[in-house]
Amino acid sequence: MKTLKDVISLKFKTSESEGVIFHGEGQQGDYITLELKKAKLVLNLNLGSNQLGSIYGHTSVMTGSLLDDHHWHSIIIERHGRNINLTLDRHMQHFRTNGEFDYLDLDYEITFGGMPFSGKPSSNSRKNFKGCMESINYNGNNITDLAKRKKLEPSNV
Repeated sequence: MKTLKDVISLKFKTSESEGVIFHGEGQQGDYITLELKKAKLVLNLNLGSNQLGSIYGHTSVMTGSLLDDHHWHSIIIERHGRNINLTLDRHMQHFRTNGEFDYLDLDYEITFGGMPFSGKPSSNSRKNFKGCMESINYNGNNITDLAKRKKLEPSNV
């Protein structure tokens, strides 16, 4: 899945201050992870780095606070190339990713609610999301509806 544009939206509520909301990664080193850290929302994104280290694509943006209040919060991530709009509860933050690449090159699996165990040190230090999620949309696909109708493998949702 190599995309120039992405739109991801969902609603969540939790009483936990830590947890991975969704994660996707690719063979080229690209990744996107949305998680709660210390009750704040953190988006980690990498559209690519190169072997020489002259292009470093990792970008991390933090927004919000006290999101472990067991109230519903809405998130919209709109990406066009390196330009990102991150909206949390109608408060938009605009930023541009590091690096020089415009495409997000992911494998076919995106996980919601946690990270699959990969054996990498970074994957087992992160907690899975505990709480409720609804209205999950990824690039025009209603993930919540597909999961309810059993059109997706539960292990991939």
